Amino acid sequence: MISEITGEVLYDRIRRNSLVLRAGALCYEVLVPSGIAARLRQSAENERRNPLTLYTIYYIDGGLGGGHLTPKLVGFLDPLDREFFETFTTVPGVGFAKALKCLVEPINEIARAIERGDTAFLKGLPYVGAKTAERIVTELRGRMAKFALAPSEEPLSIERESVAELKAEALQVLEQLEYSRGEAQRMVAEVFARHKGLKSVEEFLHKVFEQRQQEGERTEGK
Repeated sequence: MISEITGEVLYDRIRRNSLVLRAGALCYEVLVPSGIAARLRQSAENERRNPLTLYTIYYIDGGLGGGHLTPKLVGFLDPLDREFFETFTTVPGVGFAKALKCLVEPINEIARAIERGDTAFLKGLPYVGAKTAERIVTELRGRMAKFALAPSEEPLSIERESVAELKAEALQVLEQLEYSRGEAQRMVAEVFARHKGLKSVEEFLHKVFEQRQQEGERTEGK
């Protein structure tokens, strides 16, 4: 069981739901809620904490009936957030992947909604339908007082990255692919100017791939 890990955050390798933490000679990929990832990535140079301690949950991803079983770490900046997430994911149908995406309200507000049986509030969370909201209330009501009293202000997750965040992440990925910073900046500017509705870095990379293919076809046709 890995419950806590301290190391150097590699700020240029923070993604929407993950980061890389170097601890000694080892680098760990740690899944984190998107709100935490965004706050770390956007922090000013002089405010970046290193070394940083993450309070973690260690779990095995994959079906027990077959396929790959993959060990994974989920990390939080506060042990209370870790405790809430661990409790929240005990509800049938609320796995780690869903919880990482749906906690777009502060945990104290979610806890209060559970305690008052407010399924309408819970249905407003991404990926939470009527049946799941009812199960959350049934399973967790009466266990949320501690979290309802928490001084939470920032949600653990964000529903959608801003264009500025997407551009910054896209630039990081291109530089890791060994494009020069100037060329990467040009590609980011061109693709986002042509495609206004991009929602993820994966969509951005697909557009870059399509553009490169078209350029290659035009070159061959000359």
